[in-house]
Amino acid sequence: MNQKMTYSERILKGGRFVSWQRFARFRAASDAISRHAAEGMRRDLLDIGAADGIGLPFWKPLVERVVSINYYENHTLEFQAAHPGEEVITADARDLGLPDASFDVVVSFETLHLIPERRLDAIAEIHRVLRPGGVLVCSVPIEIGYPALMKFVARGVTGFGLDGMNFGMALRHAFSGWTDVSQYDQGRQVGFDAYHFLKDATRWFEIIETKSIPLAVLMPFNLLFVARRKDTLER
Repeated sequence: MNQKMTYSERILKGGRFVSWQRFARFRAASDAISRHAAEGMRRDLLDIGAADGIGLPFWKPLVERVVSINYYENHTLEFQAAHPGEEVITADARDLGLPDASFDVVVSFETLHLIPERRLDAIAEIHRVLRPGGVLVCSVPIEIGYPALMKFVARGVTGFGLDGMNFGMALRHAFSGWTDVSQYDQGRQVGFDAYHFLKDATRWFEIIETKSIPLAVLMPFNLLFVARRKDTLER
C-alpha cells in the first residue's frame, strides 16, 4: 500500500511550474517581512497553515522563534517528522488558543480561504495574537476575472484539478461582474473573491502592500498582501 504523499512531495511532483508558483509566495513574503517588520519586531513568528513545514526554511533566518499551526493533525505529524524539535500545534485559525499579543509577525498562505464559515473570525484572532505594530503577510487565491480561466487550464495541465471547479464555473468567475460568484463560495476556492476578503480585513488591519503572485498581469494567480495591526478597531 502506497504511503500518502506529504504536501511538499505533492508540490515537487507537480513539476517545476507548480514548485515555482508555490515558492514565489514564500520568497515574496520573506522579502516583505524584511522590509516592513523592524528588526526589533522579528522575535516571534506564527505560521498558520504550515502543512509539513515547507515554508519553515524561509522564516527561520528572519526571526528568533517560529510557531507553526495546522488544522489537521496528520499535517502536524508530517511537520514533526520533517522538522523534529520545531514548535507546531494543531488548532483552528478561528480559535488559536494562544496568548494575546504574543507574536510580531503572522504568515498564512493559501489557507484562510479554506475556512467555510466565520472566515473573518480568523482575521480577528490574528489581530488578537499580534503585538501592537505587528505585521500580517498573507496570500489567498484570485478566483475572479480572467485568472479564473487561466487557473482552470493550469490545473488541468498539471493535474491539480479542484473539486467543484468546472469550465462553466470558471466562466462565471471570469465574468464576475455579471453574476454573484460568492454564492458558490464553499470554502475551497470556488467563488472566493480575494479583493472582497482584503477589504473586509481592513477593519482589523492597515494594508501596506499588495502584490499579485507569481507574476502580475501575466499570471496573477494569488493575491499576497502585507498588513499592519490596527490599535483601534473600526466599527
